Amino acid sequence: MSNFISNYLTVSDLVVFLITIGLITVITLISYSIEKKVSTASPFFIRLGAHIVETLILIASILVLREVFMTINNGIIMKDAWLYANAQIAVSFYGFLILNNRLVELTTLALPFLYNPSLNLTRLDSKLWPVFIGAYFVLLITVDYVYSHKDEMLVSGYKYTIAQSIYGLVWWTLLWIDYRFNPLNTIISMIFFEIFMFLFRLNEVRLRASFADYKDLEVKANYDALTGVRNRSNLNTVSKEAFDEYHDNNKPLTVAMFDIDHFKNFNDNYGHETGDEVLRHVAHLAERELVSCPDTNGQLFRYGGEEFIVILRDTDVNYATKVVYDIRKTLADIPLFLNGTKLDVTICFGVTKLTDKDLSYKDIFERVDKYLYQSKNSGRNCVTIEGETFSYDSLQAVVAE
Repeated sequence: MSNFISNYLTVSDLVVFLITIGLITVITLISYSIEKKVSTASPFFIRLGAHIVETLILIASILVLREVFMTINNGIIMKDAWLYANAQIAVSFYGFLILNNRLVELTTLALPFLYNPSLNLTRLDSKLWPVFIGAYFVLLITVDYVYSHKDEMLVSGYKYTIAQSIYGLVWWTLLWIDYRFNPLNTIISMIFFEIFMFLFRLNEVRLRASFADYKDLEVKANYDALTGVRNRSNLNTVSKEAFDEYHDNNKPLTVAMFDIDHFKNFNDNYGHETGDEVLRHVAHLAERELVSCPDTNGQLFRYGGEEFIVILRDTDVNYATKVVYDIRKTLADIPLFLNGTKLDVTICFGVTKLTDKDLSYKDIFERVDKYLYQSKNSGRNCVTIEGETFSYDSLQAVVAE
């Protein structure tokens, strides 16, 4: 037994352990990167492609671990098989927990039928085949439960520990059926598996904490603290990206800029806290209208003070006019009440589209800014679209067309 335990304390074992941590870290990094760009709202084929990539990452990780192990042990897979099995079990567990999509789940459930060189025919001849069926049934339930409760698993220590323990127990049962390892050695291997998983868990928790800190930093850097919408710094980045993407591909891009009418009066007459509430109110309703029009991929930015900019991708001026009208109508239909006082908040807009003559986003901004001031100089509570100013009553007729 002492010789068996000492097998876990060699330099090669440390190498395998560190590589396993590295693979789990890579899986986690890729998972968070994909989640950042692909959501449930993404098109089906985008989501399917992401799921295929994640599944291939899991398979590649398992194959890399196998090649590393065989290289260290001169091609003998059964040497230190206990460590190799624990490493593979750990990677597969983290794979379906972190990547968490149906293809990964199905791949995990297929692994007991893929690793066995005899394609499991010997299992059918064994008297232990009912044990295999029972163990596999428990594996199926465990994998499906973890898949359905990913968020709980990541924050609940005891649920996570129970799930990983059952997963490890099932796998070592399947391995014992196929290879008839010494039962005592199998139990010791399961204990080492729990130790490994504890260490892997510490690494994963610290990694998630780093991602959370990065996300907080990203929010502070790109979003306005008062209104919660994107800030001017983010506008500088997004506007350049939008210009580069749409300038040469003949797809429509429309930009709108709006200003809260007589905003200074809210601060002077009611105080700056009321002014802040007005800003939040307007930003919230404008953001809500953009969300209700997903085809525009609308993004709202606080440019500064009481000025906001909206970038509408794949949207021509006609549809942008409807969006502008809906924002203004919502603002009129949902007035702001503070301390029993109704505050009538109006806004004026400037709207323009990307043209072939625009050399940079600065050209678009200067034009839309000019149109906004044209609206303000025309009595406010109106909109100027490509140099033509409309009251919102007259704009209703344009939208109806």
